[in-house]
Amino acid sequence: MPEYSEQDLKYATEFRNDIHKEALAIVRKTHPNVTEVIDRHPVEDYFQENWEYPGKMYTIVAIPYGYKSRQALVDQIVRDTLSGNTYDKDLTSTQALRDMANRKNLLNQLDTKQDDNEELLMTEKKRNDDPFYTLISEYSNLVVEYCIVKEKQHGGYESHRRSLKTAFSRFSGEWNGNPDQAVGKRVSAEEMFSSDFQDGKLNYRKAFLCPPHQSGYTDKDFARVNAALFPNGIDGLEIYEWSTDWSEYFDDGHEWWGTLCLTVYDKTLDRFVVIMASATD
Repeated sequence: MPEYSEQDLKYATEFRNDIHKEALAIVRKTHPNVTEVIDRHPVEDYFQENWEYPGKMYTIVAIPYGYKSRQALVDQIVRDTLSGNTYDKDLTSTQALRDMANRKNLLNQLDTKQDDNEELLMTEKKRNDDPFYTLISEYSNLVVEYCIVKEKQHGGYESHRRSLKTAFSRFSGEWNGNPDQAVGKRVSAEEMFSSDFQDGKLNYRKAFLCPPHQSGYTDKDFARVNAALFPNGIDGLEIYEWSTDWSEYFDDGHEWWGTLCLTVYDKTLDRFVVIMASATD
């Protein structure tokens, strides 16, 4: 088992306690006398070992492995608490029956929610089963959007454009746009991942770490996401940066924050990653 510093354990404990408070607040809606929740995970489970992009191992505080999101963990703790707790034995028969009904109702709500989430996840899996989508679902406050395009097109300008069109058809929703009007230019991996933030220009790192509203994500989060997205490093990446005057999707970002549109062909995996961002305050 890895050894963690006192500071690491402190951060993990605080993170775990916040999740417990969130779960307890839900439990107390029907069982106000409950004072603590049941969490099957010790504090050590709230660490994850990650390979830093592109260099070394590091440890972060995160939800335990096996959960699709923080909310899924909270729901499980609520479920375990409702199933495993004992309640006030002095309740009258009427109160006890009402208590049991409330408890059953809340469990049914959680089960229904879990079923809905599983159906949603199955739909997403049918569309694209890449495990990256599971990881990125943990970053609910992220402005950057990703789409993995697995059609084999072998790089080149027009292949990048076709991947952009495929991704935009998934991104667009209610937005109008014509990717055929986009103009792309080749950029290096060093430019794409640069920490040199230029005034008036939005690059990938800046879009991830500096959205209009603070997200709390750090360089470690950026490294973790890209380690999953480009597991074989950056040497095999062919990157195009595209103009953003061809769709309503980018209107918000044009107000002041900025816009981003990248297509990245990973030669080692023979796939494209499309990265887009646009936001306003």
